[in-house]
Amino acid sequence: MTEAAVGGNWPYTVAVGKEKIPVKIMKKPNEKRPNEQNAREAFITILRSLTDIEYKLSNSPDEVNRRTPDVDFVLTSGSDENDKIAVEHTTVQSFEGQIKYVKRWREIVCSVNAGCKERIPPDRYYFLAAPPEIVDSLVGESRVQFVSDFSSWVAKTAPTLLLVDRYIQTEYEGHKITLTCSGDHERLNGNVWGMPEEPENRKALQGERLGRAVRDKLPKLMKYKEWGFKTALLFEDVAGTLSGSTLRGYEICLEQVDYIVVFVSNEDRMIIGNVWKERSVWYSFVPGNRRFLFPREPLHKSATLVFVE
Repeated sequence: MTEAAVGGNWPYTVAVGKEKIPVKIMKKPNEKRPNEQNAREAFITILRSLTDIEYKLSNSPDEVNRRTPDVDFVLTSGSDENDKIAVEHTTVQSFEGQIKYVKRWREIVCSVNAGCKERIPPDRYYFLAAPPEIVDSLVGESRVQFVSDFSSWVAKTAPTLLLVDRYIQTEYEGHKITLTCSGDHERLNGNVWGMPEEPENRKALQGERLGRAVRDKLPKLMKYKEWGFKTALLFEDVAGTLSGSTLRGYEICLEQVDYIVVFVSNEDRMIIGNVWKERSVWYSFVPGNRRFLFPREPLHKSATLVFVE
């Protein structure tokens, strides 16, 4: 067996005699990524809360239709086969490489948190922020040293930050690292969490990318709307910065979309879901009963638990 015969990525091995041969498990064309599947299951859970209707996956048209663009999912009501929702999912970045930056920074802060977890106030939680330039440079020994240094710095600094939104900055290789006290929450207390930083022109960059996503997704949804389907547009915000003011710039063109949900994700898992539009109602501010916090388990293999705040 040669590399050319099985592909170029090698996450698995099989034993052939005494030799282990790397084997690639090939991804089917248009096969759903984990974050898309998780967003779908999270949306089904939200629908259950909003409507008392149990929806289930009917099919994934874009996996079947190879010739023209099609929607990601079709959901069908378990009690009425004519009640169907066409769903499009899209990931929103504020800048190129944001997903990689956010993932790496959260991994680094997870290590920092492990190093100082028992040494920070148990009735407060904190966010640690660093710019992409610093995060990109943290590899190998420099990453290990950073984690060691900032585990000690956070443990020393956090007890001096007990008021909400109070922060302290320190410099690292010419860039500012910020530790902020974010308050008191029973599920978050006693930890430091990663907070991504954004470029100064974040809103403009995000609006541009959001516009491209809407132009791409909307025609597919409108085709199903003409066929009598309800429609839903799911935005996956990898940095948690997509605001209602940015979305409201698209109120007119998104008028025919029945549900608009913005998810905040971490490592392909939906952790927060905010319902910004529900049938004909646009929320200027998402009400408490339209904000969903998803538990860490289960990982949306079947998202049966939702905490509404």
